[in-house]
Amino acid sequence: MRRRLLLSALPVAAVLVLAAGLMGEGPLSGWGRAETLGTARIREVLPPGADVAGYRVASVEPELTDQPSPDPMCGAVSSAVASRDHTPPAATRLILEPVGETGQGESVVSYSFPEDDAKSVMKGIRAALPSCAHYNAWYADLYTRHGLRPTQSPYRVGDDRISYRRLDPPPGDVSSGGSPVPMAPGPLQEPGRTTTFVRTGGVITRYPDAVPQAVVEDLTGRFRRAVSG
Repeated sequence: MRRRLLLSALPVAAVLVLAAGLMGEGPLSGWGRAETLGTARIREVLPPGADVAGYRVASVEPELTDQPSPDPMCGAVSSAVASRDHTPPAATRLILEPVGETGQGESVVSYSFPEDDAKSVMKGIRAALPSCAHYNAWYADLYTRHGLRPTQSPYRVGDDRISYRRLDPPPGDVSSGGSPVPMAPGPLQEPGRTTTFVRTGGVITRYPDAVPQAVVEDLTGRFRRAVSG
């Protein structure tokens, strides 16, 4: 059964990022006032089948921002990404697959804001992380808990970066069936899974740690050039 995450705190905007999201298609001037990339423009920059540092672009699609994320993400962080304090971001999901391989691929989602809003969003994510040291999460088939721990970014690109490692409960430490009841804090394990937000101008992109540095560098460069005209 595909697990769909419903967080116990604030409403969750869908997460996960690539592409400069957009809200319009017309050229403006300057980063943050430059061309904003919609899905059609992104497909011109990265058409399905394009090679990105050894990965193949499998698809480029609009990302819904009103659906729960399939990835365990704390509600406070999720709300910082798409909050009422900022213009709701347009988002685009890019699916990457290693060249010569087939499978689910890696999902990267980007959100586009005015640059000042993007800076505020990154500030909000940093401020939210301490409240996510322990949080409860409800899946379709069980109730469990996680934690987020800030860590050093594995990437050296963009104008700003935030990384965190997700912590999980010991095996079997979940509740299933009946109404979810908040679980008391307890020991969490560190599986080494890292998520990184990279801001480049007004674009914030969320990468899973499986995406290598070369891909992040390639994508960051492509979209910076695209929005700069």
